[in-house]
Amino acid sequence: MNETANTQLTEWGNLLPSVAACIEAVERDHFESQLLALLHQAVGIEQCMIFGCSTNGDIDCLLASNHQLPRVADRLARLYVSGLFRQDPNYLQLSQLAVQQEPSSSDALTTMQVEAMSPAYRSHLFAFPDLIDKVSLNIAAKEGAYYLNLYRGPQRGPFTPANLDCLNSIAPLLTSLLRRHYSNAPARPEQLSAREAAALAPLTDRERQLCLYLLRGHTLKTAAAKLDIAFSTTETYRKRAYAKLGIASKAGLVALCKASG
Repeated sequence: MNETANTQLTEWGNLLPSVAACIEAVERDHFESQLLALLHQAVGIEQCMIFGCSTNGDIDCLLASNHQLPRVADRLARLYVSGLFRQDPNYLQLSQLAVQQEPSSSDALTTMQVEAMSPAYRSHLFAFPDLIDKVSLNIAAKEGAYYLNLYRGPQRGPFTPANLDCLNSIAPLLTSLLRRHYSNAPARPEQLSAREAAALAPLTDRERQLCLYLLRGHTLKTAAAKLDIAFSTTETYRKRAYAKLGIASKAGLVALCKASG
């Protein structure tokens, strides 16, 4: 066995506990924290964003995380879902994946396409907090698609060839984990925390139920199925709820419920 193979085996051995923790946490509330821990250990990310794309091309933020600047991550997520997503060089492929009848068997990593970004898009989403590199993974699901984005800043520098090799190696695992978690995560709306109750108090019962499903990891599609209502109705409930709460994305909903109380 050559030296490169030995190094790869050693790296995988180091990652196995984090991989196991992620698998164990799927469909549970702490999955996202375990996923972030794995990604930090594997390639040293500085920011992570996960979006859901519906079959009609709408985008919702499922996770916005920047350990150093959490409020900035939420602001970037709001800007993106409010319309900037249409300028994303990866959006066309993502929206095409979202209308597939069956999940794709091979989801490839996409590196940062600076030349394809408009100056406004790059200025809004990369200038602050000074993000210099990005790697994305488009994941087709049964209904819609998921979009994983990993970022690096000047402190760590761009993703190295070794980082990309590692991400390519774990891409099938990430694809499987995200599909399973965001498609199947149980909502348990009856388990309403005190902070959630305070944050969601202005809402009607139906709006509150929808927000709780979103907080527990569901997309609008799966929430509609759980609530046994039309997808268009869930969109209406979400717009009304977000307007009442003064937020623009799921990331804002999560932040609001953490801050209340």
